[in-house]
Amino acid sequence: MIYSSNIDNAVVPGRCDCKAGDIVASRYVVEKTLGEGSFGVVYKVNDSDGRPWALKLLRLWDVPSTIRQPLISRFEMEYKTSCIKSNNLVHSVDFGYLNGNPFIVMEFCSGGDLTKMIGAKNVSYDRIACDVLRGLHDLHINGKVHRDLKPENVLFKENGTAVLTDFGI
Repeated sequence: MIYSSNIDNAVVPGRCDCKAGDIVASRYVVEKTLGEGSFGVVYKVNDSDGRPWALKLLRLWDVPSTIRQPLISRFEMEYKTSCIKSNNLVHSVDFGYLNGNPFIVMEFCSGGDLTKMIGAKNVSYDRIACDVLRGLHDLHINGKVHRDLKPENVLFKENGTAVLTDFGI
């Protein structure tokens, strides 16, 4: 199935159940689902050059119409926040609409999240704590507060650097 971008917020959002092989915004091929939250789903996608990315899709079709616009506003704020220059924040590279539902494309962190490391031996918790604090500092000096700091929102880049994600909803 091929999906196209739609930037008209007035459109009633349609259901989007992406599966492997689907194309989003004519440039991202869905590889697999990475996870789901209360309002969204995150997919691993690859761009036309084969680079991996994470695509977060806000599931507006699942929420009452009365809260859609506030959710869109917070999702847009999440995108803007993820554009802050920092070595310890996940960076976003694209924003668009899929069948009336907004999506964000961000860097893919192949190291997974902090939940997998809790209690493990040979883990530098001091280094992780410093990375998290640097990320929080970069948010704070830009007037932002992370409202959902938990192990699932601390991801690891391929080089082992801890980065914060999920700045919005």
